[in-house]
Amino acid sequence: MVPEFITDHCIGCHDGSGETELDLTALGFSLHDTSNLASWEKVYDRVANGEMPPAGQSQPPKHVVNAALKALSQQLSQANRRQQAVSGRVPARRLTKRELQLTLEDVFLIQANVTGNVPDEVEAGSFDTVGINQRISAVHIESYLQVADAVLAAAIQLGKNPFRDYGDFADNNFSHLTDWHEKPLNLGGSVTRPLKDETGVALFRDIDYLTQFTYNIHQPGVYRLTTRIAAYQSQHPITAKFIVKEPSGSARLIKSLDLQPDEPEDVSVETFLKPGDVPYLTYQMPGTEVLGGVFLTGAKFYPGPGLAIYRQQIEGPIHQTWPPESTQKLLSDFALEEMPSGSFRVIADDPLAAIEATVGRIGPELFRRELDASEIDAFVALAKPVLAAGRSPVDALKVSMRGLLSSPSFMIFDGSSNDSESSLVASRLAYFLTQGPPDNQLRALGESGELLEPSTLHATTERLLDSPKSRRFVNSFVGQWLRVDQVNATTPDDGLYPEYDELLGNAIPLETQLFFAELVKNNASLVTLVDSNFTFVNRRLAEHYDIPGVSGQHFRRITLPKDSVRGGILTQAAILKTTANGTTTSPVMRGNFVLTNLLGTPPSPPPPDVGSIEPDIRGQTTIREILAAHRENVSCNQCHRLIDPPGFALESFDPIGGYREHYRASGGVRSAGGFVQKLPPKQGPKVDSSGETPEGQAFTGIQDYKKILLQNEEVLARNFINQLIAYSTGSAVQFADRDEVDQILARHRDGHYPIRDLIHSVVQSELFRR
Repeated sequence: MVPEFITDHCIGCHDGSGETELDLTALGFSLHDTSNLASWEKVYDRVANGEMPPAGQSQPPKHVVNAALKALSQQLSQANRRQQAVSGRVPARRLTKRELQLTLEDVFLIQANVTGNVPDEVEAGSFDTVGINQRISAVHIESYLQVADAVLAAAIQLGKNPFRDYGDFADNNFSHLTDWHEKPLNLGGSVTRPLKDETGVALFRDIDYLTQFTYNIHQPGVYRLTTRIAAYQSQHPITAKFIVKEPSGSARLIKSLDLQPDEPEDVSVETFLKPGDVPYLTYQMPGTEVLGGVFLTGAKFYPGPGLAIYRQQIEGPIHQTWPPESTQKLLSDFALEEMPSGSFRVIADDPLAAIEATVGRIGPELFRRELDASEIDAFVALAKPVLAAGRSPVDALKVSMRGLLSSPSFMIFDGSSNDSESSLVASRLAYFLTQGPPDNQLRALGESGELLEPSTLHATTERLLDSPKSRRFVNSFVGQWLRVDQVNATTPDDGLYPEYDELLGNAIPLETQLFFAELVKNNASLVTLVDSNFTFVNRRLAEHYDIPGVSGQHFRRITLPKDSVRGGILTQAAILKTTANGTTTSPVMRGNFVLTNLLGTPPSPPPPDVGSIEPDIRGQTTIREILAAHRENVSCNQCHRLIDPPGFALESFDPIGGYREHYRASGGVRSAGGFVQKLPPKQGPKVDSSGETPEGQAFTGIQDYKKILLQNEEVLARNFINQLIAYSTGSAVQFADRDEVDQILARHRDGHYPIRDLIHSVVQSELFRR
């Protein structure tokens, strides 16, 4: 049936003549060949989706198409099952860099980043958990040994408590800034002045070099920053920012808050700092001050808004107990004795017995299962030469711990003979929903086999989804699936988008993370992902969206105005910014995102001889006009008829996610006070966000297009289930897996695919449990 169908309806175009890339005359039908199998799967999908034969060509009768698809489906499924029987459905995979860091935090109770030297994951267009995309090299192996040393150094702290109160700079009226008050503007001064009649200083510029808490962080750990601050000379709230500048030169915002005029607030924030980090306090300058402000007058007589700092103090590292919890856990099989100096020494009457007990206690947390006696003996044996050489019990324990941390049983999800099916499910479930190892309760269920009972597995999944650690799943899954992790990969052109600032950059990804977490929490229908009447904003993001009545920099759920263009992930700034380049938008990039990431129907790559499409940055020609000319190429039009409509629907949103009716063009520059400044952008051509789908459905903008998307909920649901399966099992959905995906779809079709229920169905599926 299949050969006849191909001969009658496909060979005419796919005969190697050069009309199309696919040559069916050269494509072998030996489905033992994985590349052949993949190619025939694509053929099946193109025909099943009605893309082939293309519109305008002779169409075979429906019953002929169905019969050929049924026969091909059976052959593809059988071939795929044969492959799975030989090599397994899921290849062995290692812990990702993110999972490795979180595992070590959970097991050793540390907060330090110990995986900095581990190579970043290779971008492969899928999840970092998918084994076939992972790489492991000599560099990885060397970095894992460095990780073992780093985690043990962070966990074992036997010196005296390093806590230090660094003092309050405001006690002496910030006298260290005296020389800066009068220093010329072009040398970085004249942006602060002493407060009248009060201890403290007024800051009038968003800078990083005058209001540091300290330069002297010697010991990594959690530090507490405290201040008393207020909005100064302002009729409106001022946003204070606590920032940490890192040795690399990058910086991270750790807290922001709105301060009311002349209402001093005591503020405290705790954050992890390492040697070389410099925490400082500054504020977000109002947009009206960016092109002038204090630079026109100097700080001494400047009447504009600023930040009043009455005092600031830093203390740490902060530990609830000393030695820290990490040390007490790891060395609980030894005795700790405090010395007169305040440091501690480790005592063990039988060091080998203590090391054996520690390996037997920590090993199961790392290996995600119990160790048998021979494994424990092997790791304890590593410590014997160290003790025989007269070195300390701690040195000997570290050698055994390094052995555990460099073992394949720790680094690899390999399903070895020592792992029971139930233990493997426990491990897979833990890393799916918490990105860390099974806790004691989950590991016990895995060891006993109870976890495989559907009711127990359901209850455990509920417990993990309700735990604070489920935010790890949300952030990682959304970050990779919807590319939110890449939201700050580009920096917007500050001449075209001067309103983009640090506060907005930090707020943008939080909206999408909180939104998806809310959908999971409330078991919302998957359709809410596309269209909703609510979102999460703080004041800065609400201003960006022109939503009134939101105060404060904390995020909260809000009901969107009925006439709002927002609602669902496609109108969230994280998605809109990620699918732009910082200067211009492209319907091709955004349309490809909708098709690939949201619908799971990626278009074919462009022919190699077709150039890229570059928007006109002068703002004289619209991207719609450029694409119209591009589509005159027949080979281009075949894909662009699919890609362009969702991209056009999103054209009313600029590269930072703001709503627009016109494009922007550069406004040029001017010189003021010896500084060159970019002028506000000019209005460009009018935006047209209308279009028509390949099926002939017209839309005038994103609201209409969302309605069209929701006419076929099953396409959205299938892709979402496929994404969950790939992320949680480490393997993309294969052809033989499709029947089980179909069963999940059928089970939840009437309920419009509740998201939490879909997660449960994936966990209960044979694809996850097998």
